[in-house]
Amino acid sequence: MIPPFVLAVVLALPAPPPTPVGPAPAASTCVDCHLALDDARLTPPAKALADDIHARSGFTCVSCHGGDASQSDQELAHDARKGFRGRIAAHDVPEVCGRCHSDAGLMKQFNPTLRVDQLAEYRSSGHGHALARGDAAVAQCASCHGAHGVLPVKDTRSPVSPTRVAQTCNRCHADAALMASHKLPSDVYAKYARSVHFRAREKGDLSAPSCNSCHGNHGAIPPEIGSVANVCGTCHAVFAEQFKLSPHAQAFKEMGLPGCVTCHENHEIVAPTDEFLGTGPSGKCTSCHEEGTAGAKTAAAMRQDLLQLAGETQAARDTVRRAAEAGMEVSRATFDLGRADDALVRARADVHLLRSAAVHEITDQGLMVARSAKASGVKALAERDYRRRGLLVSLGLIGVAVVALVMKIRDIDRERREGT
Repeated sequence: MIPPFVLAVVLALPAPPPTPVGPAPAASTCVDCHLALDDARLTPPAKALADDIHARSGFTCVSCHGGDASQSDQELAHDARKGFRGRIAAHDVPEVCGRCHSDAGLMKQFNPTLRVDQLAEYRSSGHGHALARGDAAVAQCASCHGAHGVLPVKDTRSPVSPTRVAQTCNRCHADAALMASHKLPSDVYAKYARSVHFRAREKGDLSAPSCNSCHGNHGAIPPEIGSVANVCGTCHAVFAEQFKLSPHAQAFKEMGLPGCVTCHENHEIVAPTDEFLGTGPSGKCTSCHEEGTAGAKTAAAMRQDLLQLAGETQAARDTVRRAAEAGMEVSRATFDLGRADDALVRARADVHLLRSAAVHEITDQGLMVARSAKASGVKALAERDYRRRGLLVSLGLIGVAVVALVMKIRDIDRERREGT
């Protein structure tokens, strides 16, 4: 039993302020009715609401569809005078979603970090422009996020989560007929699936690019608008800065070439190799620079320097490894080889400067380190061989001494027997 004085104190305290929770949920017959219908078209949306972020935040069917959710009679519930509309037309979806998602005051009640410019961005996008032209087949909010059962982006089940967004884009962009009507390729995802970016994602690296990393989310625009180097440069900052300082930057601009993707492709981005600078099938430079030209000679010089450093570093590593396996102390040489590896990485990055002298300077530094490490390995192997020869000589001398000792013991034994 609560003492009277405690009760009096509690009752005298001011009531706590109400917790802001979005729109007050009204009595809703929509879900109950649609679940009872067992209709292949009308029932699944009602089931999906159980896990919908909007439903969990207090929004109900009438928030988007209008009508009167308190009425059990279908005609009254679907009263057009109360704004009821059944299936929302594709061209109306962005405006319906934008009523809330563009309202900063409303969105702050749920998640202050959510942006409220998605509708404005969508209108500026390729998708938004197509929708404005009357293209009902173009992607809008529900195409990617879903209409019912909408999940937070961070939920791995969401079609726009980092692990699934590429497959979601592919639902439309792999449709050959649909893409043909827009004069777009339908093999983009197939190419992306062969790229280094995709393989990085498959290994769990969510920082690796997916469709929206380069094309944007709501403001998706064709990549030729603006410089694609700016897009690549958000991750590959060093390469982007080097490219800006190279003779290619101005030349590409004058020829209308799109920067990075000219050599590296856009979706099927393979791991770059030194053969990019060669004249074989993987060569990139020869597509613009004919053999014997200044550009071709620059590419050949850089390739030669890179191959020499890579080859001598590997040879040094093999030598040092053999010495280590023989039990020799080569920890310093092993450590130094890391500096040679670093030099090779920096030299390959400096290829984007398109100046052979810059690459040569770095590879020369790496070669000095690699050769020094190899010399240490060779010296260690020579020491190993010297120790082995010394051991053999020692074992031989010990063997001779043992034989002599045995023979001496036998002579002593024979003399004793003869004396007796």
